[in-house]
Amino acid sequence: MGFCFQSNDKEDGLISLKNIKKTYPNGFCAIKNLDLEVVAGDIMGIIGYSGAGKSTLIRIINRLEEPSEGEIVIDGVDLLSQKPKELQKIRQKMGMIFQHFNLLSSRDVFGNIAFALEIAGWKRENIALRVGELLDLVGLKDKASFYPSQLSGGQKQRVAIARALANHPKILLCDEATSALDTKTTKSILELLKDIQKKFSLTIVLITHQIEVVKEICNQMCVMSGGEIIERGLVHELFANPKHAVTKELISYLPPADDAHIFSHLKDQKNVYKIIFTGENANEPLISDVIKRFGIDANILSGNIEDLATESIGHLIIQFGGEENAILASLEYLNQKGLTIQSFDTATDLERTS
Repeated sequence: MGFCFQSNDKEDGLISLKNIKKTYPNGFCAIKNLDLEVVAGDIMGIIGYSGAGKSTLIRIINRLEEPSEGEIVIDGVDLLSQKPKELQKIRQKMGMIFQHFNLLSSRDVFGNIAFALEIAGWKRENIALRVGELLDLVGLKDKASFYPSQLSGGQKQRVAIARALANHPKILLCDEATSALDTKTTKSILELLKDIQKKFSLTIVLITHQIEVVKEICNQMCVMSGGEIIERGLVHELFANPKHAVTKELISYLPPADDAHIFSHLKDQKNVYKIIFTGENANEPLISDVIKRFGIDANILSGNIEDLATESIGHLIIQFGGEENAILASLEYLNQKGLTIQSFDTATDLERTS
């Protein structure tokens, strides 16, 4: 995949939030009794619709937002017990990237990156060396004297990434870091983040409303709704077998128009199923197996492969023909083999039993 996720047993709970609640003075509860664990070396994607509480949550991690209740532990340190000077030092090990870049318009690229080092008390000669390293890392060595107004959106975000990495952080927090970028630029920024994660073994927490971002870069994901985490787990597992209605809405393998196109060509729309393959199942001839084993027909209507950060997921839309009992037995057989089966007849899932 071009990069790897690493876990350090000694830092098995690098980020730990427990019973977090955030209620604003007007009475609005943005976060409700939320627990979150992020293991060192993970890229955790937190996804949800607008108003789900994602931005509030990520800002609570480094105490840019203060929780009303709960516990924040970063690398074994209780953040809520830290005094301002201690908290500032801890924050230097948590870089943050924002949706709208937050660059200083009065400073050039060099000055924007240097600003984080000046606050941390670096010596001038060391600042120059470090800024040069960071500009090289993000591919902007020729833009050091440019001002933000002279940069594209992607270049601005690269400056913001360099600034976030200035103090050698262990954690990188990304608040809708690609939402203001076009598709091509988003891909280049995600590639940069993957390279950085691999090179420095960073832990990344990334909030987004873009499911393609989670698919491209994350190994773990949480789905938020109404200030709560409603579903969590490995990305490929949630993509293959989402449980909650919101997750199913967010994870759409085929747009509705594609399904409509498929069904418009069918005289009989009975016994049509989406079969989802993950891991070892993708390499087994299970469809041909059930055809022979149960004496049924299988008309493959559509299929494709989703390449995720951790592994690939394949899915087929198939119309089965034959004896009704034989079709049901074949579906149960596939179910027992660990495949996820979604029925177009009932719009419900046949839950995996294995």
